[in-house]
Amino acid sequence: MSAWSGTPYFITREIKKISDDVVVIRAQKMGLLLGLTRVIRYISKLFGSSIDLSVTNAYSKAVGHEIQRKIDQADPEVVIGIAASPELANIKTSAPILHISDATYAVMTNYYPEVSRVPKWLWREGNEIERRVIENSTYSIFPSQWAMKSAQQDYDANPAKLQFIRLGANVGELPGVDEPYLARKFDDELRLLFMGKDWDRKGGEIILSAFEKLRKDGIAAELSIVGCDPFPGKPPAGVTVYENIRKNDPEQFALYNKLFSEASLFVLPTRAEAYGLVFAEAAAFATPVIAPMTGGIPSVVDDGKSGILLPLSASGEDYADAVLDLWRDKARLRDMASYARDKYVSELNWDRWRTDFSAILADLQTSSGQEDDAPIRPSAIH
Repeated sequence: MSAWSGTPYFITREIKKISDDVVVIRAQKMGLLLGLTRVIRYISKLFGSSIDLSVTNAYSKAVGHEIQRKIDQADPEVVIGIAASPELANIKTSAPILHISDATYAVMTNYYPEVSRVPKWLWREGNEIERRVIENSTYSIFPSQWAMKSAQQDYDANPAKLQFIRLGANVGELPGVDEPYLARKFDDELRLLFMGKDWDRKGGEIILSAFEKLRKDGIAAELSIVGCDPFPGKPPAGVTVYENIRKNDPEQFALYNKLFSEASLFVLPTRAEAYGLVFAEAAAFATPVIAPMTGGIPSVVDDGKSGILLPLSASGEDYADAVLDLWRDKARLRDMASYARDKYVSELNWDRWRTDFSAILADLQTSSGQEDDAPIRPSAIH
């Protein structure tokens, strides 16, 4: 599955706000096997393949043995799996299972280049694990329509079992979106923001090409690159690189938020994206987005309202044109900024996630005949 960049932590944090009786279960005796899977995954990439033993039935049974024992000891009323398909596939429990993920195995292996070169035998096992988890879950919860569509089409999931809950942005204190704030974003120099550790997959060359075209056309523009340093030496004029901003460091987190506050546009021509929390974070700071129409992005960015979604085939010149069209229409920029913040407030925050998830738990309590105010005893697995 995709790297969630700490999302399981935030989901667990929100579940603990709902109930003070949460048992977090992890497989702690699988260190040697996990190490072996990482080594094989790395070696397989060198030979042009994608072999991840953690999606094999053998691994699932091994990790499931430890998880099963801990579930039996905890005796939970609800089992919540967070990006934990292999861990849950062989679990037997009378408690309802809530399966939370940002994508399915099928859609990931057909989408992300780094996991798409899967041998047929592994593809079959990975899909069987995913099918079993979705089938055995009371509800499968996804943050995008893209992932939900895969659950239905690739695994014949019952639509009634599928739940759509967007993930929340991980941001600090937010500024007020008033006229002085918008003036600083849109009435001065054009400031573009790009974020991503994988320069190639995130479309780094596309944004760089767009930026160079804007400068060549006489637009006073700056570009901030966060998460990687693609330049062997000094970056081009107008480009500032922040190779590694640690959000767990208060000063660096403040810098992270400052970059979003000051950015005129967040531009990410990513080649593949299961969801994209950075788009929710852009919305929190009323920063319009320009990105491709791919993966889970349309569930976070409303095309023409909180940003512009271009075809996946769009070139650097296409992105430059989109940036320039918006930059010349300040009224539209302000409307997009206000809409983006409203979308964050109503849909793209953790309070909303917790409210929607609480409704699912309440439904489980009602269907089981449990009183509404009775405490919930869930186990979170990730």
